Amino acid sequence: MGENKIVKRRGITLKTLQDAQRILRRVIDRAFAEGQELEYSGRIAQLMSVWVKTFELDKISDLEARLTELELKLQKK
Repeated sequence: MGENKIVKRRGITLKTLQDAQRILRRVIDRAFAEGQELEYSGRIAQLMSVWVKTFELDKISDLEARLTELELKLQKK
């Protein structure tokens, strides 16, 4: 019941924020490698905003963990 049942499609598995960032980089890199960054500029802008959001979520979870650790230390004193 508590299992993580993420369906794998097309060889892509999204379990972490890093997985999402890796896929976003892959798509953006391909657009630049093919010289189509202008044709796909709207899509690239949207992907970059998603990448920034994943970065923010990653940093927020790190801050929450650090805050929890500090709160536990203060409670022990």
